[in-house]
Amino acid sequence: MDQQNKRRIESFAKAGYVAKGVVYILVGVLTAMAAFGLGGQKSSNSEALVQVKELPGGGFLLGILAAGLAGYSVWRLIQAIKDTEQKGTSAKGIGRRVAYAFSGLLYGSLAFLALRIGMGNGGNTSGGSKEKMVIAELLDKPMGKYLAILIGLITIGNGAYQLKKAITGSFMKEVRHLPAGQFNLLKRAGQAGFASRGIVFSIIGFLFVRAAWLQRPQEAEGTKGAFTFLQTSPFGDLLLGIVSLGLIGYGVFMFVQARYSDISID
Repeated sequence: MDQQNKRRIESFAKAGYVAKGVVYILVGVLTAMAAFGLGGQKSSNSEALVQVKELPGGGFLLGILAAGLAGYSVWRLIQAIKDTEQKGTSAKGIGRRVAYAFSGLLYGSLAFLALRIGMGNGGNTSGGSKEKMVIAELLDKPMGKYLAILIGLITIGNGAYQLKKAITGSFMKEVRHLPAGQFNLLKRAGQAGFASRGIVFSIIGFLFVRAAWLQRPQEAEGTKGAFTFLQTSPFGDLLLGIVSLGLIGYGVFMFVQARYSDISID
């Protein structure tokens, strides 16, 4: 790959980290406001994009976000296909590359949604509707119940992986040359962020497994449903506030990755 294409892909990746950070900060801020009674609302990624549309110049802002998210999608797909991190072809390596590909497709769809909302053609979002639809379709197929349970368990596994990264601080290997005076602060922001993502993914996976096992697809939920699950738990508003603040920390760490990540492309 020539140097010009390498620089272009690096720009995609860095713009993608920024766009992803903005989305997480929006979700975190809106949900924290709801948790602490300051207005706002529990929001998924798609609903946060709808809120951007309401801002002055919202359509233009969504266009920029869509471009950044598309860049992140391209970068993740390149990681999966070209194995830029040398994960290899072991079971673990293939698993990571599949995860990169899934992330690329997910953020590609979010980029498309941001573009549609910006053009005034995609503002109707309903939390958990995709999850409900997936389970309903799977339950109509032979062995679909067990496949749905497997998907839920994989989601829980992803949540556990995020929690492991938070505990070990292994995500810090993804950035280089952080200012010494800010290292600990940025590490704490990342730990809070990965822990919050781990909690949210684990709850989504649990709700998915439960809905599949009971064959009640209407009980499957996405991010917003996970927030509701937290809020209806003991000390729910406090838990929801802590998790949403953690998601803001994750968004901040995405900015750090945009600035200091070591993006190597062979």
